Amino acid sequence: MSACATGGSGAPPPPTGGTPPPKPPTPQVREGALVTFRAAREIGRDTYRDDGDVLSSQIELNGKKTTVSISRSKNTVTCGDGAPMPLDDGTVPLENGHWAAYAFVAERFHQDRDVKLLLPCSGRRIDAHLGITREGEETKLVLSVGELAVQVRVDPRGVVLGVQVPAQGLVVRRGDDGPPPPPAARALPPGVAEEQVQTEQGGVVLKGSLWLPATSNGKVPVALIVAGSGPTDRDGNNPAGLATDTYRMLAGALAQHGVASLRYDKRGIGESGLNFPVDKVVFQDFVADAAAWVRFLRASARFGPLSLVGHSEGATILTVVAEKEPFDALLLVAGMGRTLDVVVREQLGKSGLDDKTLGEYDRIIAALRSGAPMERVPPELAPLFTSTVQAFLRSELAIDPVAELKKVPKGRVTILQGETDVQISVDDAKMLAKARPDAKLVLLPHTNHVLKEEAQATRNQASYADATRPLAPGVVDALLAAIAR
Repeated sequence: MSACATGGSGAPPPPTGGTPPPKPPTPQVREGALVTFRAAREIGRDTYRDDGDVLSSQIELNGKKTTVSISRSKNTVTCGDGAPMPLDDGTVPLENGHWAAYAFVAERFHQDRDVKLLLPCSGRRIDAHLGITREGEETKLVLSVGELAVQVRVDPRGVVLGVQVPAQGLVVRRGDDGPPPPPAARALPPGVAEEQVQTEQGGVVLKGSLWLPATSNGKVPVALIVAGSGPTDRDGNNPAGLATDTYRMLAGALAQHGVASLRYDKRGIGESGLNFPVDKVVFQDFVADAAAWVRFLRASARFGPLSLVGHSEGATILTVVAEKEPFDALLLVAGMGRTLDVVVREQLGKSGLDDKTLGEYDRIIAALRSGAPMERVPPELAPLFTSTVQAFLRSELAIDPVAELKKVPKGRVTILQGETDVQISVDDAKMLAKARPDAKLVLLPHTNHVLKEEAQATRNQASYADATRPLAPGVVDALLAAIAR
Protein backbone atom coordinates (compact mmCIF):
# COMPACT_ATOMS: atom_id res chain seq x y z
CA MET A 1 0.00 0.00 0.00
CA SER A 2 1.30 3.43 -0.92
CA ALA A 3 1.54 6.34 1.50
CA CYS A 4 -1.21 8.16 -0.47
CA ALA A 5 -3.74 5.53 0.50
CA THR A 6 -3.59 6.39 4.22
CA GLY A 7 -5.66 9.51 3.63
CA GLY A 8 -3.26 11.75 5.53
CA SER A 9 0.32 12.93 5.38
CA GLY A 10 3.03 10.63 4.31
CA ALA A 11 3.92 9.59 7.93
CA PRO A 12 2.26 6.49 9.43
CA PRO A 13 0.12 7.01 12.51
CA PRO A 14 1.64 6.33 15.91
CA PRO A 15 0.99 2.84 17.29
CA THR A 16 -2.07 2.55 19.47
CA GLY A 17 -1.55 -1.04 20.69
CA GLY A 18 -0.87 -4.43 19.22
CA THR A 19 2.41 -6.38 19.27
CA PRO A 20 5.54 -4.42 20.27
CA PRO A 21 8.63 -4.70 18.09
CA PRO A 22 10.81 -7.74 18.98
CA LYS A 23 13.69 -7.25 21.43
CA PRO A 24 17.20 -8.34 20.59
CA PRO A 25 17.76 -11.94 21.73
CA THR A 26 19.35 -12.34 25.16
CA PRO A 27 22.68 -14.16 24.87
CA GLN A 28 22.45 -17.68 26.24
CA VAL A 29 24.50 -18.07 29.40
CA ARG A 30 26.75 -21.11 29.30
CA GLU A 31 28.04 -22.56 32.54
CA GLY A 32 29.92 -25.71 33.37
CA ALA A 33 33.17 -27.29 34.44
CA LEU A 34 36.08 -28.80 32.53
CA VAL A 35 37.99 -31.32 34.61
CA THR A 36 41.67 -32.17 34.07
CA PHE A 37 42.75 -35.78 34.58
CA ARG A 38 46.11 -37.50 34.57
CA ALA A 39 45.99 -41.32 34.63
CA ALA A 40 42.23 -41.09 35.40
CA ARG A 41 42.95 -38.97 38.50
CA GLU A 42 41.57 -35.45 38.79
CA ILE A 43 44.31 -32.83 39.09
CA GLY A 44 42.43 -29.67 38.10
CA ARG A 45 39.12 -28.02 37.32
CA ASP A 46 38.02 -25.02 35.24
CA THR A 47 34.60 -23.83 36.45
CA TYR A 48 33.37 -21.27 33.92
CA ARG A 49 30.50 -18.91 33.14
CA ASP A 50 30.05 -17.30 29.71
CA ASP A 51 27.29 -14.68 29.30
CA GLY A 52 28.12 -13.96 25.67
CA ASP A 53 30.38 -11.05 26.53
CA VAL A 54 32.48 -12.07 29.52
CA LEU A 55 33.95 -15.55 29.84
CA SER A 56 35.04 -15.99 33.44
CA SER A 57 36.76 -19.04 34.94
CA GLN A 58 37.72 -20.21 38.40
CA ILE A 59 40.75 -22.40 37.73
CA GLU A 60 42.21 -24.97 40.11
CA LEU A 61 45.28 -26.83 38.89
CA ASN A 62 47.87 -28.73 40.93
CA GLY A 63 46.68 -27.09 44.15
CA LYS A 64 46.86 -23.54 42.78
CA LYS A 65 43.74 -21.36 42.29
CA THR A 66 43.35 -18.59 39.72
CA THR A 67 40.54 -16.43 38.30
CA VAL A 68 40.71 -15.36 34.64
CA SER A 69 38.15 -13.29 32.71
CA ILE A 70 38.00 -12.50 28.99
CA SER A 71 35.84 -9.56 27.81
CA ARG A 72 34.77 -9.70 24.18
CA SER A 73 33.38 -6.13 24.07
CA LYS A 74 36.53 -4.65 25.61
CA ASN A 75 38.87 -7.15 23.93
CA THR A 76 40.82 -7.70 27.17
CA VAL A 77 41.85 -10.48 29.50
CA THR A 78 42.24 -10.12 33.28
CA CYS A 79 43.93 -12.36 35.84
CA GLY A 80 42.50 -12.07 39.35
CA ASP A 81 42.48 -8.47 40.56
CA GLY A 82 45.12 -7.39 38.06
CA ALA A 83 44.78 -4.79 35.35
CA PRO A 84 43.06 -5.82 32.10
CA MET A 85 45.47 -6.67 29.28
CA PRO A 86 44.52 -5.76 25.70
CA LEU A 87 44.31 -8.54 23.13
CA ASP A 88 45.64 -7.82 19.67
CA ASP A 89 44.60 -9.75 16.60
CA GLY A 90 47.28 -12.43 16.90
CA THR A 91 47.11 -13.13 20.63
CA VAL A 92 45.68 -16.29 22.19
CA PRO A 93 44.94 -15.78 25.94
CA LEU A 94 45.38 -19.19 27.57
CA GLU A 95 46.38 -19.42 31.22
CA ASN A 96 47.43 -22.91 32.34
CA GLY A 97 44.27 -24.92 33.00
CA HIS A 98 41.96 -22.36 31.37
CA TRP A 99 40.38 -24.82 28.97
CA ALA A 100 37.13 -22.85 28.52
CA ALA A 101 39.17 -20.12 26.81
CA TYR A 102 39.50 -22.35 23.76
CA ALA A 103 35.84 -21.53 22.97
CA PHE A 104 36.92 -17.88 22.66
CA VAL A 105 39.86 -18.95 20.49
CA ALA A 106 37.56 -20.96 18.20
CA GLU A 107 35.29 -17.97 17.55
CA ARG A 108 38.20 -15.53 17.14
CA PHE A 109 40.32 -17.50 14.67
CA HIS A 110 39.12 -19.35 11.59
CA GLN A 111 42.24 -20.56 9.81
CA ASP A 112 45.71 -21.88 10.58
CA ARG A 113 48.19 -19.24 11.63
CA ASP A 114 51.10 -18.40 13.92
CA VAL A 115 49.98 -16.75 17.16
CA LYS A 116 51.31 -15.34 20.40
CA LEU A 117 50.29 -17.43 23.40
CA LEU A 118 49.64 -15.09 26.33
CA LEU A 119 49.76 -16.44 29.89
CA PRO A 120 47.74 -13.67 31.57
CA CYS A 121 48.80 -14.31 35.17
CA SER A 122 52.51 -14.01 34.38
CA GLY A 123 52.24 -11.69 31.37
CA ARG A 124 54.50 -13.99 29.37
CA ARG A 125 54.06 -14.33 25.60
CA ILE A 126 55.23 -17.43 23.78
CA ASP A 127 55.40 -18.16 20.05
CA ALA A 128 52.88 -20.84 19.05
CA HIS A 129 51.00 -22.17 16.04
CA LEU A 130 47.24 -22.65 15.87
CA GLY A 131 45.80 -25.28 13.54
CA ILE A 132 42.06 -25.34 12.81
CA THR A 133 39.96 -27.98 11.09
CA ARG A 134 36.21 -28.55 10.79
CA GLU A 135 34.79 -32.04 11.14
CA GLY A 136 31.04 -32.05 10.74
CA GLU A 137 29.73 -29.39 13.09
CA GLU A 138 32.72 -29.57 15.41
CA THR A 139 35.77 -27.33 15.32
CA LYS A 140 39.07 -28.98 16.12
CA LEU A 141 41.96 -26.85 17.34
CA VAL A 142 45.60 -27.86 17.74
CA LEU A 143 47.79 -25.37 19.57
CA SER A 144 51.47 -26.24 19.17
CA VAL A 145 54.22 -24.81 21.36
CA GLY A 146 57.46 -26.43 20.30
CA GLU A 147 56.91 -30.20 20.65
CA LEU A 148 53.89 -29.71 22.93
CA ALA A 149 50.49 -29.99 21.21
CA VAL A 150 47.09 -29.26 22.80
CA GLN A 151 44.18 -30.88 20.95
CA VAL A 152 40.70 -29.37 21.52
CA ARG A 153 37.15 -30.10 20.33
CA VAL A 154 34.55 -27.30 20.32
CA ASP A 155 30.86 -27.73 19.40
CA PRO A 156 28.77 -25.26 17.30
CA ARG A 157 27.42 -23.58 20.45
CA GLY A 158 30.93 -22.62 21.52
CA VAL A 159 31.22 -25.28 24.22
CA VAL A 160 34.54 -27.06 24.73
CA LEU A 161 33.81 -30.79 24.52
CA GLY A 162 37.22 -32.15 25.44
CA VAL A 163 40.97 -31.59 25.43
CA GLN A 164 43.99 -33.87 25.18
CA VAL A 165 47.65 -33.04 25.82
CA PRO A 166 49.39 -36.33 24.94
CA ALA A 167 52.92 -35.21 25.83
CA GLN A 168 51.78 -34.41 29.38
CA GLY A 169 49.38 -37.33 29.75
CA LEU A 170 46.43 -34.95 30.29
CA VAL A 171 42.81 -35.61 29.40
CA VAL A 172 40.18 -32.88 29.94
CA ARG A 173 36.48 -33.80 30.06
CA ARG A 174 33.27 -31.94 30.82
CA GLY A 175 32.25 -32.23 34.44
CA ASP A 176 29.14 -34.25 33.63
CA ASP A 177 31.07 -36.74 31.48
CA GLY A 178 32.86 -38.28 34.48
CA PRO A 179 36.48 -39.43 34.63
CA PRO A 180 38.14 -41.36 31.81
CA PRO A 181 38.62 -45.09 32.41
CA PRO A 182 41.74 -45.94 34.44
CA PRO A 183 44.70 -47.44 32.59
CA ALA A 184 44.70 -51.21 32.41
CA ALA A 185 46.76 -53.05 35.03
CA ARG A 186 50.10 -54.29 33.75
CA ALA A 187 51.25 -57.86 34.13
CA LEU A 188 54.02 -58.54 36.65
CA PRO A 189 57.32 -60.05 35.55
CA PRO A 190 57.70 -63.75 36.40
CA GLY A 191 58.84 -64.45 39.95
CA VAL A 192 57.58 -61.11 41.28
CA ALA A 193 54.86 -60.38 43.87
CA GLU A 194 53.45 -56.87 44.28
CA GLU A 195 51.95 -54.85 47.10
CA GLN A 196 50.60 -51.31 46.74
CA VAL A 197 51.85 -49.24 49.68
CA GLN A 198 51.62 -45.69 50.93
CA THR A 199 53.04 -43.37 53.56
CA GLU A 200 52.38 -39.79 54.55
CA GLN A 201 54.71 -36.86 54.84
CA GLY A 202 53.61 -33.34 55.74
CA GLY A 203 49.97 -34.19 55.07
CA VAL A 204 50.72 -35.50 51.56
CA VAL A 205 49.96 -39.15 50.82
CA LEU A 206 52.77 -40.79 48.85
CA LYS A 207 51.98 -43.98 46.96
CA GLY A 208 54.34 -46.65 45.75
CA SER A 209 54.85 -50.22 44.59
CA LEU A 210 56.60 -52.80 46.73
CA TRP A 211 57.95 -55.65 44.61
CA LEU A 212 59.06 -58.82 46.38
CA PRO A 213 60.52 -62.16 45.36
CA ALA A 214 57.54 -64.48 44.81
CA THR A 215 59.13 -66.99 47.18
CA SER A 216 61.51 -66.10 50.01
CA ASN A 217 62.50 -67.21 53.47
CA GLY A 218 63.42 -64.95 56.37
CA LYS A 219 64.19 -61.27 56.08
CA VAL A 220 64.56 -59.99 52.55
CA PRO A 221 67.09 -57.34 51.56
CA VAL A 222 65.31 -54.28 50.22
CA ALA A 223 66.13 -51.29 48.02
CA LEU A 224 64.44 -47.88 47.90
CA ILE A 225 64.49 -46.57 44.30
CA VAL A 226 64.12 -42.77 43.89
CA ALA A 227 63.34 -41.31 40.47
CA GLY A 228 65.01 -38.48 38.60
CA SER A 229 63.73 -34.96 37.93
CA GLY A 230 60.50 -33.71 36.42
CA PRO A 231 57.21 -35.58 36.40
CA THR A 232 58.95 -38.97 36.18
CA ASP A 233 56.88 -41.70 37.79
CA ARG A 234 57.80 -44.82 39.72
CA ASP A 235 58.30 -46.81 36.50
CA GLY A 236 60.71 -44.32 34.92
CA ASN A 237 58.26 -42.68 32.53
CA ASN A 238 56.87 -39.17 32.31
CA PRO A 239 54.18 -37.42 30.27
CA ALA A 240 56.70 -35.17 28.54
CA GLY A 241 57.61 -38.08 26.27
CA LEU A 242 59.89 -40.25 28.43
CA ALA A 243 58.93 -43.93 28.07
CA THR A 244 61.65 -46.20 29.45
CA ASP A 245 60.26 -48.47 32.21
CA THR A 246 63.80 -48.26 33.61
CA TYR A 247 62.85 -48.37 37.31
CA ARG A 248 60.27 -51.08 36.67
CA MET A 249 62.94 -53.18 34.97
CA LEU A 250 65.40 -52.60 37.82
CA ALA A 251 62.77 -53.63 40.38
CA GLY A 252 61.90 -56.75 38.40
CA ALA A 253 65.54 -57.81 38.14
CA LEU A 254 66.08 -57.26 41.87
CA ALA A 255 63.04 -59.35 42.84
CA GLN A 256 64.13 -62.16 40.53
CA HIS A 257 67.47 -62.18 42.39
CA GLY A 258 65.97 -62.24 45.88
CA VAL A 259 65.88 -58.50 46.63
CA ALA A 260 62.69 -56.54 47.39
CA SER A 261 62.33 -52.95 46.23
CA LEU A 262 60.06 -49.99 46.77
CA ARG A 263 59.66 -47.30 44.16
CA TYR A 264 57.18 -44.46 44.49
CA ASP A 265 55.61 -41.47 42.79
CA LYS A 266 56.97 -38.20 44.15
CA ARG A 267 54.50 -35.69 45.53
CA GLY A 268 52.29 -34.27 42.77
CA ILE A 269 53.22 -37.07 40.36
CA GLY A 270 51.27 -40.16 39.35
CA GLU A 271 49.08 -41.37 42.21
CA SER A 272 50.73 -39.39 45.01
CA GLY A 273 48.98 -36.44 46.63
CA LEU A 274 48.46 -33.00 45.13
CA ASN A 275 47.08 -31.30 48.23
CA PHE A 276 49.86 -28.75 48.55
CA PRO A 277 50.81 -25.46 46.86
CA VAL A 278 53.00 -26.52 43.95
CA ASP A 279 54.78 -23.17 43.75
CA LYS A 280 55.96 -23.58 47.37
CA VAL A 281 57.63 -26.99 46.91
CA VAL A 282 61.38 -27.03 47.59
CA PHE A 283 64.11 -29.63 47.27
CA GLN A 284 63.96 -30.45 50.97
CA ASP A 285 60.34 -31.59 50.53
CA PHE A 286 61.59 -34.37 48.24
CA VAL A 287 64.29 -35.20 50.76
CA ALA A 288 61.73 -35.44 53.57
CA ASP A 289 59.48 -37.65 51.42
CA ALA A 290 62.32 -40.07 50.65
CA ALA A 291 63.30 -40.13 54.33
CA ALA A 292 59.70 -41.06 55.20
CA TRP A 293 59.99 -44.11 52.93
CA VAL A 294 63.31 -45.07 54.57
CA ARG A 295 61.56 -45.10 57.95
CA PHE A 296 58.63 -47.03 56.44
CA LEU A 297 60.97 -49.82 55.31
CA ARG A 298 63.04 -49.78 58.49
CA ALA A 299 59.89 -50.21 60.56
CA SER A 300 58.98 -53.50 58.85
CA ALA A 301 60.22 -56.76 60.36
CA ARG A 302 60.10 -58.36 56.89
CA PHE A 303 63.18 -56.61 55.58
CA GLY A 304 66.89 -56.98 56.13
CA PRO A 305 69.64 -54.68 54.83
CA LEU A 306 68.42 -51.45 53.20
CA SER A 307 70.00 -50.05 50.05
CA LEU A 308 69.27 -46.55 48.76
CA VAL A 309 69.23 -46.37 44.94
CA GLY A 310 68.93 -42.86 43.51
CA HIS A 311 68.86 -42.08 39.80
CA SER A 312 69.85 -38.65 38.43
CA GLU A 313 68.16 -36.07 40.72
CA GLY A 314 67.17 -39.02 42.91
CA ALA A 315 70.87 -39.61 43.58
CA THR A 316 71.22 -36.10 45.01
CA ILE A 317 68.03 -36.54 47.06
CA LEU A 318 69.27 -39.78 48.62
CA THR A 319 72.72 -38.32 49.28
CA VAL A 320 71.09 -35.73 51.53
CA VAL A 321 68.81 -38.38 53.07
CA ALA A 322 71.85 -40.56 53.88
CA GLU A 323 73.36 -37.78 55.96
CA LYS A 324 70.79 -38.48 58.69
CA GLU A 325 68.96 -41.73 57.94
CA PRO A 326 70.72 -45.09 58.50
CA PHE A 327 71.47 -47.16 55.40
CA ASP A 328 73.44 -50.27 54.48
CA ALA A 329 74.36 -49.29 50.92
CA LEU A 330 74.08 -46.08 48.91
CA LEU A 331 73.98 -46.30 45.11
CA LEU A 332 74.28 -43.09 43.12
CA VAL A 333 73.21 -43.84 39.53
CA ALA A 334 73.91 -41.13 36.92
CA GLY A 335 74.05 -38.54 39.71
CA MET A 336 75.27 -34.96 39.31
CA GLY A 337 78.75 -34.08 40.53
CA ARG A 338 78.22 -30.37 39.88
CA THR A 339 75.50 -27.92 40.84
CA LEU A 340 72.25 -27.98 38.91
CA ASP A 341 72.83 -24.74 36.99
CA VAL A 342 76.18 -25.92 35.61
CA VAL A 343 74.81 -29.29 34.52
CA VAL A 344 71.71 -27.83 32.85
CA ARG A 345 73.76 -25.17 31.05
CA GLU A 346 75.97 -27.89 29.63
CA GLN A 347 72.89 -29.83 28.49
CA LEU A 348 71.48 -26.73 26.79
CA GLY A 349 74.76 -26.12 25.03
CA LYS A 350 74.73 -29.67 23.68
CA SER A 351 71.17 -29.11 22.45
CA GLY A 352 72.41 -26.40 20.09
CA LEU A 353 71.15 -23.23 21.81
CA ASP A 354 72.99 -20.12 20.64
CA ASP A 355 75.19 -17.95 22.85
CA LYS A 356 72.50 -15.27 23.18
CA THR A 357 69.99 -17.72 24.64
CA LEU A 358 72.65 -19.22 26.92
CA GLY A 359 73.34 -15.68 28.11
CA GLU A 360 69.64 -15.33 28.92
CA TYR A 361 69.89 -18.58 30.88
CA ASP A 362 72.79 -17.15 32.89
CA ARG A 363 70.78 -13.99 33.59
CA ILE A 364 67.78 -15.98 34.86
CA ILE A 365 69.96 -18.21 37.06
CA ALA A 366 71.64 -15.14 38.57
CA ALA A 367 68.21 -13.70 39.35
CA LEU A 368 67.10 -16.93 41.00
CA ARG A 369 70.24 -17.08 43.13
CA SER A 370 69.75 -13.48 44.25
CA GLY A 371 66.07 -13.99 45.06
CA ALA A 372 64.86 -11.72 42.26
CA PRO A 373 61.85 -12.78 40.15
CA MET A 374 62.34 -14.38 36.76
CA GLU A 375 61.63 -11.90 33.97
CA ARG A 376 61.61 -11.98 30.16
CA VAL A 377 61.99 -15.73 29.83
CA PRO A 378 62.63 -16.50 26.12
CA PRO A 379 60.40 -19.17 24.54
CA GLU A 380 63.31 -21.60 24.19
CA LEU A 381 63.74 -21.62 27.98
CA ALA A 382 60.06 -21.38 28.95
CA PRO A 383 59.67 -25.13 29.77
CA LEU A 384 62.53 -24.88 32.30
CA PHE A 385 61.40 -21.74 34.09
CA THR A 386 57.67 -21.92 34.69
CA SER A 387 56.31 -19.72 37.47
CA THR A 388 55.51 -22.73 39.66
CA VAL A 389 59.12 -23.96 39.94
CA GLN A 390 60.93 -20.82 41.09
CA ALA A 391 61.07 -21.84 44.76
CA PHE A 392 62.19 -25.36 43.88
CA LEU A 393 64.93 -24.17 41.55
CA ARG A 394 66.27 -21.75 44.13
CA SER A 395 66.43 -24.51 46.72
CA GLU A 396 68.16 -27.00 44.43
CA LEU A 397 70.66 -24.44 43.17
CA ALA A 398 71.93 -24.27 46.74
CA ILE A 399 72.78 -28.00 46.74
CA ASP A 400 76.36 -29.01 45.91
CA PRO A 401 76.32 -32.82 45.42
CA VAL A 402 80.02 -33.19 46.18
CA ALA A 403 79.78 -31.22 49.42
CA GLU A 404 76.70 -33.23 50.45
CA LEU A 405 78.38 -36.58 49.76
CA LYS A 406 81.26 -35.60 52.01
CA LYS A 407 78.75 -35.23 54.87
CA VAL A 408 77.43 -38.79 54.54
CA PRO A 409 78.69 -41.04 57.36
CA LYS A 410 81.15 -43.74 56.43
CA GLY A 411 79.42 -46.64 54.71
CA ARG A 412 79.08 -48.62 51.52
CA VAL A 413 78.82 -46.22 48.56
CA THR A 414 78.78 -47.13 44.87
CA ILE A 415 78.73 -44.65 41.96
CA LEU A 416 77.31 -46.06 38.71
CA GLN A 417 77.71 -44.05 35.52
CA GLY A 418 76.98 -44.79 31.87
CA GLU A 419 79.71 -43.79 29.43
CA THR A 420 77.28 -42.69 26.68
CA ASP A 421 75.11 -40.54 28.98
CA VAL A 422 74.36 -37.16 27.31
CA GLN A 423 72.82 -35.64 30.46
CA ILE A 424 75.37 -36.48 33.14
CA SER A 425 79.03 -36.93 32.26
CA VAL A 426 81.64 -39.40 33.41
CA ASP A 427 83.41 -36.36 34.89
CA ASP A 428 80.45 -35.90 37.26
CA ALA A 429 80.89 -39.48 38.49
CA LYS A 430 84.61 -38.94 38.97
CA MET A 431 83.95 -35.77 40.99
CA LEU A 432 81.69 -37.75 43.30
CA ALA A 433 84.26 -40.54 43.60
CA LYS A 434 87.01 -38.05 44.44
CA ALA A 435 84.84 -36.60 47.18
CA ARG A 436 84.39 -40.08 48.61
CA PRO A 437 87.65 -42.08 48.34
CA ASP A 438 86.01 -45.13 49.95
CA ALA A 439 83.34 -45.27 47.23
CA LYS A 440 83.42 -47.75 44.36
CA LEU A 441 83.20 -46.15 40.90
CA VAL A 442 81.65 -48.32 38.19
CA LEU A 443 81.61 -47.03 34.59
CA LEU A 444 79.16 -48.81 32.31
CA PRO A 445 80.20 -48.92 28.63
CA HIS A 446 77.60 -48.16 25.93
CA THR A 447 75.07 -47.18 28.61
CA ASN A 448 73.08 -43.95 28.49
CA HIS A 449 71.27 -41.87 31.10
CA VAL A 450 68.20 -44.12 31.24
CA LEU A 451 70.45 -47.20 31.52
CA LYS A 452 69.75 -48.44 28.00
CA GLU A 453 72.37 -49.48 25.44
CA GLU A 454 73.64 -46.70 23.16
CA ALA A 455 76.86 -46.86 21.17
CA GLN A 456 77.56 -43.13 21.31
CA ALA A 457 76.68 -40.13 23.47
CA THR A 458 74.41 -38.39 20.98
CA ARG A 459 71.16 -36.50 21.47
CA ASN A 460 67.70 -37.79 20.51
CA GLN A 461 68.43 -41.33 21.61
CA ALA A 462 65.56 -43.61 20.62
CA SER A 463 65.67 -45.54 23.90
CA TYR A 464 64.22 -42.54 25.74
CA ALA A 465 60.88 -43.25 24.05
CA ASP A 466 60.97 -47.05 23.75
CA ALA A 467 60.01 -48.89 26.93
CA THR A 468 60.48 -52.25 25.20
CA ARG A 469 64.25 -51.88 25.10
CA PRO A 470 65.98 -53.88 27.85
CA LEU A 471 68.50 -52.48 30.28
CA ALA A 472 72.02 -52.26 28.91
CA PRO A 473 74.29 -55.28 29.44
CA GLY A 474 76.07 -55.06 32.77
CA VAL A 475 73.54 -52.77 34.49
CA VAL A 476 71.81 -55.48 36.51
CA ASP A 477 75.10 -57.15 37.47
CA ALA A 478 76.53 -53.82 38.67
CA LEU A 479 73.36 -53.11 40.64
CA LEU A 480 73.33 -56.52 42.32
CA ALA A 481 77.00 -56.21 43.22
CA ALA A 482 76.33 -52.89 44.96
CA ILE A 483 73.18 -53.94 46.87
CA ALA A 484 73.59 -54.82 50.55
CA ARG A 485 72.56 -58.41 51.34
